Amino acid sequence: MPDSDLAMAPVRRRFSRADAADRWNAMYATETECLEDENFRTRRDFAVAYVLINSRPGDRILDLGCGTAPVLCELRRSGLDAVGLDYSQDMLAHARTRLRSQGLDASGLEQGDCRNTPWPAASFDTVVCLGVISYLEDYDPVLAEIDRLLKPGGTLLISFRNAWNPVFSDPVALARRALRSLLTPLLGPRRESFAIGRFLDFRTVTAKLEARGFRYRDFFGIGFGPFRIAGHKLFGERRAIRLSQRLMALCTRFSLRRPLRWLTDVSLWVYRKPGGA
Repeated sequence: MPDSDLAMAPVRRRFSRADAADRWNAMYATETECLEDENFRTRRDFAVAYVLINSRPGDRILDLGCGTAPVLCELRRSGLDAVGLDYSQDMLAHARTRLRSQGLDASGLEQGDCRNTPWPAASFDTVVCLGVISYLEDYDPVLAEIDRLLKPGGTLLISFRNAWNPVFSDPVALARRALRSLLTPLLGPRRESFAIGRFLDFRTVTAKLEARGFRYRDFFGIGFGPFRIAGHKLFGERRAIRLSQRLMALCTRFSLRRPLRWLTDVSLWVYRKPGGA
C-alpha cells in the first residue's frame, strides 16, 4: 500500500469511533459472546504470557499497533518497561482510559505509522505486533521497521488471521478450493484483491521473515471455526466458543502443533533476530 494519507484513509476509518474502535475496546473489557472476540482475547493471553516468561530485568518492549492497550496494560501491570504505538487516535484514547482505570501510567503511547516509528535503531528487546500486517497491502516496510527497532537477539511476536482457516472450517469452501487448484493450469492463477484486515497465508509471512534473517522460535495456533457449510454458520456463538475451546484443549493434550498452522483462526509466531548473546 502506498504511504499516502489517502491510501491509509480506510484504515483510519476502520479504527475510529465511527466504525470499530468502540467494539475493539469492548471485546477486551468484557467477556463478549463472540467466537472472533474470544480468539482475540486468547491471542492477548498467549502473547502476554510468552513475554512475561521470556523477558529479563531491564528489557524494553514495544507493542507495535497497540490498539486499546489490552497487551500493553497487562505487561505494565506486571512491571515491565513497555511502550506502544498506534495509528488511530481514537484507539489510543481508549488505551489511555484502560491504563488509568487500572492505576497505571498512561504515558508512553505514541500516535504514528508502524512503518516509520520515532525510536532509534535497536531500541527494543521485544516487539509485539498483533494483527497489524493484515491492514497493509505491502507489509514489507513493517517488517523492515521491526528489524530496525529490535536489538540483536531480540524477539518478535507477530500475529495475523490464517487464510487457511476459512477453507478447512467449511467443507464446501474446501471442495471449491480443491476444484480451483485443479483448474488453475487451464484458467491461470486467481488474482486476489486487497482488503484491509485480510487473512494471510502463513507460508508467505514466515518466508518474508526468514528472508530477513529472522529465526523461528515458536508458534501458537489460536481458535477453531467459525464452523460453516457453504458460508452458513452451524452453531450459535456460545456453542462455537465451547467447541473451539475443547478442540484447543485436545490439541494441547496431544501436542498437535503443526496441524494448527493450517486449521486455527489466529496464527501467533515467535521469531528471533540474529545476534546478541
